[in-house]
Amino acid sequence: MIPDIQPSWTLVDMLTILVTIYISVDYYIHIMKKESLPLSSSTLSVLKTLGAMIKAARLERGMSQAELSQRLGVSRYTVIALEKGDPKVGVGTVFEAATIVGIPLLADDQRALNKLATTVANLTSILPARGRRKTVALQDDF
Repeated sequence: MIPDIQPSWTLVDMLTILVTIYISVDYYIHIMKKESLPLSSSTLSVLKTLGAMIKAARLERGMSQAELSQRLGVSRYTVIALEKGDPKVGVGTVFEAATIVGIPLLADDQRALNKLATTVANLTSILPARGRRKTVALQDDF
């Protein structure tokens, strides 16, 4: 709420109020507003496909969006966004929705998933701990 301007206010008082309003609006625009993520067309296509698969499996099970949202602990609008392939929906929410409607992720059963997890753990154990290489100082003073 903007206070009424009083005749006793100084120019500094009025500028302070204007700056406060500007900062509030700027905060909303840049911080609170979710901006688009820079994703490749391939990633967006996969998200839309997975969302459509979740929707089809949900309908096949006779489950409403409200029922799925209740099981996920999210709003119905989040389920709608998920089914449209919105990249802003959390990956955990997407994976849990897929599991609830019966879409296997990475493996068909728990034993196959455990085997895959072991394989990945073995692979990561032989990889370097860090992804960056040390910079080597070049001696180019000939």
